Formats: sequence, C-alpha cells, structure tokens
Amino acid sequence: MQWNFDYGYARVNDFRVITNKDAKTGKSVIEAIELDGQRLKPSSRFWKSMFMRFGFSESVFRYFDHAEVLQRIAEKAPSDLVRYCVEEDHFGTKRLLSVSNPKRPTITHEEVRGLLSGYEGMDITYNEGVLTSTHRPRSGDCSFEIGGDEFKHRFVMETPIDGFSQPRIFLSFLRMICSNGAIGYSRAFRSDVSLGKDIGHCISRALESYDNGEGYAALRQRFESAQTSWASLHECNQLYKNLAKLEQQRAISSNNVMSDFHRVTGRLHEIYGLSNLDALSEKRQRILPAKCRIYDLINFASEIATHYSRNESGRNLQAYIGSLISDEYDMEGTATDTTEFSDFFIEPTVATADPLLN
Repeated sequence: MQWNFDYGYARVNDFRVITNKDAKTGKSVIEAIELDGQRLKPSSRFWKSMFMRFGFSESVFRYFDHAEVLQRIAEKAPSDLVRYCVEEDHFGTKRLLSVSNPKRPTITHEEVRGLLSGYEGMDITYNEGVLTSTHRPRSGDCSFEIGGDEFKHRFVMETPIDGFSQPRIFLSFLRMICSNGAIGYSRAFRSDVSLGKDIGHCISRALESYDNGEGYAALRQRFESAQTSWASLHECNQLYKNLAKLEQQRAISSNNVMSDFHRVTGRLHEIYGLSNLDALSEKRQRILPAKCRIYDLINFASEIATHYSRNESGRNLQAYIGSLISDEYDMEGTATDTTEFSDFFIEPTVATADPLLN
C-alpha cells in the first residue's frame, strides 16, 4: 500500500471538531476534524501529541468535550502555531496523524525509506506515522545457539515521520529455524536516538554504529532462562487475553489460533476445574504451572506476530514478549529436565488463504 503525506502549519482554532451522536449509546462521538475545509479522521497520535504539546491529559474529556477543550486552548494561546501531518492512503482516505512544535526538526517518509534501504533495512513496514525496520548491529549476526535453536542478533528501529516523538531502537533476536523475530519492546531493551538539527544524519549515525553487547547478553540470558522456567497460569492468561482481543478485531489471519494456544499450554480450565481463570487471585495464578515453558509462550507469540498479524497487532504481541522477558518469570528455573522445543505452533492447514505476512 502507498501513502502520501502532507505537512502544514495551523493554529488550534483552525481545528474544528465534528461530532455525531451514537444511535445505541446516545453519546457524542468524534466523526472527524475539519481543517482548511477538509474532513480528516483523527488518529490516536493526534490526540496524544495534542496532550503533550499543550500539557493536558485525556482525563479532561471526562468533564469537557473535545470542542470545548480546543476552544479554551485557542483562547489562551491564540498565536501558537503547530505543525501537522496528514496521511492519505491509496483509497483516498485522509487521517490527521499528529501535531508538533514547528521548531522541531522532522524527516519525510521518502527520506527515511531511502536511509533504511541504504543501510540494508529488512522487513520495512509503516503504521500510523511510524516506519519500522530491522537491521544487523555493527558487530554482525553473532550467531549463537540456545537449547538447539540458532539465533542471530538484530535490532529494530522505529522512525516517526510525522514529527511526533523520536526514533527508538529495540534489541531483537531472529530465530533462524522459523524466521521468527522476537523483539524486546520494553524500556529495558530500548535506546532512544538523540536528534540534532539534521535528523537524517542522526539516523544514519545510529544505523551505522549501533551495537549493544551488554543488552544482547542480557536478552540471551532471559531466553536461556525461559527454556528452564515453567509458564504460570498468569503468564499464559496474559497472552490469552491479548490473542482473544486480536481475534475479536480480526487482526490475526490464523482462523484457529485459540485451539493452537490451548494445545501449547494445555487446557488450563479443565486442568484446574475453573470456567474462568480470573476467579483465582493473581498471586495464586503466579504459582500454578501450565504444561508449557516460557520459551514456548515467546515462540508462540513471536510466530503470530511475525507471520499472522498486521503491524499494530504484531507490535502488541511483541510488547507482551518484551514485558515478559524484562522481569523475573513467575516460576523462574523450575523446569530442570531437558526437552526439545517445537519449530512451529500454528497449524498450516488452519491458516486462511490470505495470510497477513509482514
């Protein structure tokens, strides 16, 4: 899919909120933001960037509607300019991505694509104002084995092209046997790219020189420990809730993902005689084991994220992996026997005809 991006400048009173009443709830919902005579669909980045630009939070909308809030900001800061970015897809649908400080440097979609390609960027994807790409660190692949599985060092860079936030780098391992990429989407495995006036130069320098031996060693230790730690009901339940939400949104292209999940973890409801695992306290869930190890959960989530989900859905699953490996596992080091881990978890016969491969 191709996108076009338009950048411009406006004052807050140039943004007009258009609302409509929901027939079921009777509440007003935002239909569009009108700007220069165009009706634009506001993205989540638009509101988040507006919060940060003018120093308020989403909780204010509990007491005032969006139009009132923008009107008050316009009254108090009538001369404040913001830079905006509008995304247009090949269907002609336009979205308002974000607002930012006009003095803040920005980089266009075309410039970033050129930089990423020049530095051998792999799996380049775009989603809601951010380009994501995978790269080799400066030290190279650094191939290694954990429990019979071969891995290579990678890092993932997220580069905003709408002027909001800054580029970020996350450590990643590529599991060679199934080409799954497990990304450490957490603060523990994240590095922010410092920006100067020339963003292109800053990104080039990061792509050319980035390496993190200590970070990769820590990530490797967490993967090794994942192979010797039983997964708890709590850890399985967290992944189950993520998958159930994505399945409800039809964001996963495997049409039987829940059956595959239960096959990996065991049918926990039947094992413990519960219709709802949330009936157990979180403390209790953390000490009851499933029939799989943490390493199985990591590989299951990364397989779905890499091969069977859209960009944002895949990122949610990678964030689950990042939060899982950042902290001590609930049942750390409790699995003392050796085992062979599955190469794949999703049955190919149940995949839909149009898989959402990234």
